[in-house]
Amino acid sequence: MAKSKKEKEFERKVKALIEEADRLKDDAVKRVMRMLERARKEVAAEVASTEWEIYRQRELQTAVKGALTAFGDQYGVQIRADQREFWEHGIDMVDQPLKTVGIKQAMPMIDNRVLSILQDYSSDLVTNLSADAVKKINNEIAMSLMGQKTPYEAMQAIGRSLTEKGIFKTIMDRAEAITRTEGGRVLSAASQKRKEAAATVVPGLQKEWRHSHISRVPRLSHLAAEGQRVDVDKPFRVGGEALMYPRDPAGSAANTIRCE
Repeated sequence: MAKSKKEKEFERKVKALIEEADRLKDDAVKRVMRMLERARKEVAAEVASTEWEIYRQRELQTAVKGALTAFGDQYGVQIRADQREFWEHGIDMVDQPLKTVGIKQAMPMIDNRVLSILQDYSSDLVTNLSADAVKKINNEIAMSLMGQKTPYEAMQAIGRSLTEKGIFKTIMDRAEAITRTEGGRVLSAASQKRKEAAATVVPGLQKEWRHSHISRVPRLSHLAAEGQRVDVDKPFRVGGEALMYPRDPAGSAANTIRCE
C-alpha cells in the first residue's frame, strides 16, 4: 500500500532528526577528543622533559594528576551541556514529526529530573575515567623508577612523544564510548518521556524500534528488533530484555553500551 503524502513527510522529518542526532554525537565526541588531546600532549611533554630519577617521581606524578584532573573537570562540564542539548533534541524528535501530520496541540511539560539523574551518572563515569587514567600512567612511572621497567618502556606505554598515544588510546576509546552512549541515552530518555506526554493528547500513540544501520558490527538482536512497534508505555523486547528505549539503563551493558 502506497504511503500518503503526510506519511512520507513524517518519515522524512524522522530521518532528518536522526541524522541531526548523529551529528550532535559526532560533535560532542570531537570536543572531548580535543580536550583529551591537550591533556595527552601536556603529559607527554612532561614525561619527555623530566629526568627519570626516583627523586622526580612526585613531580612527574603531580604533573600527570594536574593535567588529567583539569581534563576531567572540563569534560564533566561539557558532557552536562551536551546532554542538555540531547535532551532538547529528544523532545523535538517527538514534537516535530507529529506536527508534520497535523498534530499541533501543546504537549504537557515533562519532568526534567530524569535529565539531572542521567547527568549525575555521566559525571561519575567521567570522574572514574580521569582517576583511572591517572592511576595507569603513574603506575608506569613508578614501575620504571623502581627498576621494573626501563624509562624507554614506560615512556612507550604512556606515549613517549607528542604523536604517540600509548595508554591514551584506551582512554580516548573509553571517553568516546561514554560520550556517545550517555548522550544517546539522554536523547532516548527525553523522547520516551515526551511520547508518554504526547499519548495523553494522541490516544493510541505508538513507538517503533529503528536501527541506525551505522555500526560496523551491529548487534543481531538490535537488527532483529527493527520495525517492532508497541504502545508508548510498553517496552520493546530486544535481545531477551525489556527496553523502553535504546540504551535504557534497565538493560544490560552488553545490550546498551555503544548502541548507535
